[in-house]
Amino acid sequence: MREAVVAAAPAATVPVIWSVLGYSFPAGSMCVGLLTCFMVRLFITLDAKGPKRWLLDGIVTGIALLVTAVWIVEHQVDLFAALGTGGMCGAAGAGIITFFKRRGQSAIDALDAVIPGKRPVPSDMTATLREIDKTP
Repeated sequence: MREAVVAAAPAATVPVIWSVLGYSFPAGSMCVGLLTCFMVRLFITLDAKGPKRWLLDGIVTGIALLVTAVWIVEHQVDLFAALGTGGMCGAAGAGIITFFKRRGQSAIDALDAVIPGKRPVPSDMTATLREIDKTP
């Protein structure tokens, strides 16, 4: 009789724990966080206007995925927190790209101005090219 009662009781679930490079973390949280981060980055990349810079987007997506993974391992987050972590890291990638596009273009312009032997591009032509780049 006692065996029947024990068999009828629900079994306790134990989360799956993965270990990589000596760090243990919940597998479900890692999968949810990385998948969310990747989906947000993909959505932002495909929704962006102008020319697609796949290499830059790939690098930023990789950085966002790494930050998400490190955060999940370090803080041992649950599923819902992993969902938020992945979403926020993926969305932060858009800000990173915007920041470096603006700063990077001014750095490129400054380098172009000091390179000896190179003919400078007139500023009105540069402004026109940037406006063309912004159109869909």
